[in-house]
Amino acid sequence: MIYRREIDGLRAAAVMPVILFHAGFSFFSGGFIGVDVFFVISGFLITSIILEEMRDGTFSLAAFYERRARRLLPALFLVVLCCLPFAWLWVMPEEFRAFSDSLIATSLSGANFLFWFKSGYFAPEAGEVPLLHIWSLAVEEQYYMFFPLLVMVMWKRKPSWMVAVLVAIACASLVYSEWASRVFPSANFYFLPSRAWEFLAGSICSLVQSKGQKRGSDPLSLLGFGMIAFSVFYFDETSPIPSTLAVVPVIGAMLVLLYARQGTWVSALLSTRVFTMIGQISYSAYLWHQPLFAFARIRSIDPPPLIVMGALACLSLMLAYLSWRFVEQPFRRGERRLLPSTRSLVASVSLVLAAFITFGIYGHDTRGIPWRLPAPIKEFMADNDWSKTCLLEGSSGWDAMPIENCIFNGSHAQTYAILGDSLASSLTPALTKRLDGMNIGLQQITHSFCAPVADVSMVPHQARDCGAFNAAAIEYLVKSKVKTVFLAASWKIFFEQSRYIFNGEEVATSDVGQRLRDAFDKTVGALTSAGIRVIIVYPHPRGDTEIAAKVAKLMHKGTPAPTITIAQDEFLQQSSPSYAYLDDPKDRHVLRVDPAKIFCGREAGRCDLARDGKTFISDKVHFTSAGAEAVADEILVALRQDDIMDGNGVAALSSD
Repeated sequence: MIYRREIDGLRAAAVMPVILFHAGFSFFSGGFIGVDVFFVISGFLITSIILEEMRDGTFSLAAFYERRARRLLPALFLVVLCCLPFAWLWVMPEEFRAFSDSLIATSLSGANFLFWFKSGYFAPEAGEVPLLHIWSLAVEEQYYMFFPLLVMVMWKRKPSWMVAVLVAIACASLVYSEWASRVFPSANFYFLPSRAWEFLAGSICSLVQSKGQKRGSDPLSLLGFGMIAFSVFYFDETSPIPSTLAVVPVIGAMLVLLYARQGTWVSALLSTRVFTMIGQISYSAYLWHQPLFAFARIRSIDPPPLIVMGALACLSLMLAYLSWRFVEQPFRRGERRLLPSTRSLVASVSLVLAAFITFGIYGHDTRGIPWRLPAPIKEFMADNDWSKTCLLEGSSGWDAMPIENCIFNGSHAQTYAILGDSLASSLTPALTKRLDGMNIGLQQITHSFCAPVADVSMVPHQARDCGAFNAAAIEYLVKSKVKTVFLAASWKIFFEQSRYIFNGEEVATSDVGQRLRDAFDKTVGALTSAGIRVIIVYPHPRGDTEIAAKVAKLMHKGTPAPTITIAQDEFLQQSSPSYAYLDDPKDRHVLRVDPAKIFCGREAGRCDLARDGKTFISDKVHFTSAGAEAVADEILVALRQDDIMDGNGVAALSSD
């Protein structure tokens, strides 16, 4: 295949926006589309190589995969190995467990599946995931598994149909990506069926070129380059990519590949030394930049300033040159290459992958290898976890109520109940302890993702059973001897979903405001009409990072008693939609306990998530034992005041 300098230049134009976007430079708000351009380039080059070897009769599937392994794996293994010591030293246990999972997924070419399941690419915490960017490499590897087989079949049977078949598959993939961008946006971003048309766009360019299109065009190549630039500067995180919107950078890349020939202005620009050099090291640069940025964010208490991120972007290019020069090239060059035989390459790759997978499984099974941390940090993390006891998941465990082994201090004559999601589970041990001192038992009825609202579920699959769970729980409580029920949940998460399921019907947010209010009123009314006193535990301040891990990081760096805060105005703004729903039920049997009275106001304008080394929130949402005990004390104040009220009006009680 004839070398074209401008293609290396196009690689540079693709990788630099990605790096600068991940560094946090807002000017490159659509820099992530560089990955889409990479997919087009990859489809073009791979197809060109396969077609050339098919025509020469030298194509071998085994040789193809060996070349891909030599191209991709040595630099990838180096970067992963370099990540291990920094993760070992700096990453907190839960984060290290997630890193271990990504190590396994990377080794199995399934990183895109893991990151789809775990988190969103644009989520705030994504910047602290060292191997997040490997999702795109997984998609590319999955494409390589199928595409050569398709070309082989078409070449042997109907080579004249190849263009038509690839165009048809590309159109189907594009239509699917447009549909999935609306219905399954996260899966759409990460999975091959939504991305295949981008690779095939490059393949179609290769077929067009093979049929004689080798003439340059200044207008068309300038248009293509302008379409890519437009996407980089005008798209942002809200842009549904991939979808028909991604046609802009993809068509732009196609026009550059087809028409930025020698003698055109775009070719002259992309063929300059700077562009071609960055293009040659672009793969290594892509591998290095995300770990550098992630570990900088992990090690820093506050987000690193842009000048630091810019310096790290430059460092990624320096490391990329070294790994390209001393790792990539020695494994790829024809003569005197490292591991020259296929057998030695396969054995070495298998050994490294087995080691990564084994280490990843160990990191997962030990919950992040907590013993690697200094003893005070290890003890602190253990003491500031949240309780998952009796927290149900899925459709099992609640077919019969009361739930076995989830009644605490049951020997007391009187028993209360707590109904809710995982936040309620984190509150239960402290509340159990306080009620035990009043000779009252507590029955825990908690299910992950299930806010206590009758007949309503969030759309994520973990929450699909919530409507049925809550209906069963309320039916049981109404018939039981329980006369006081606590309703506690991650209300902010529940009331800010994009879609809900009402009695099996999925409905968009714009249509659910009154229905949510009616469902919550129905829940409270069903309980109070049965003579049950309802205590609603209101939203509490929450973090945008793991609070206990952040405190532990500060302690690890030498701050003995850290305080972590958020602005009170920010908390009130975040919580106001939830307050509007929770304030609605008007019944004399409803008490309201507001944790904000505990965590906010000690100093004007702030809410404390951790105070003088005492941590109230474990991750971003759930109470530590200290946070749960503070809320439980507030609940007891409300209960005691209710006992002495004259019964007029609504009890909305909380101590200062």
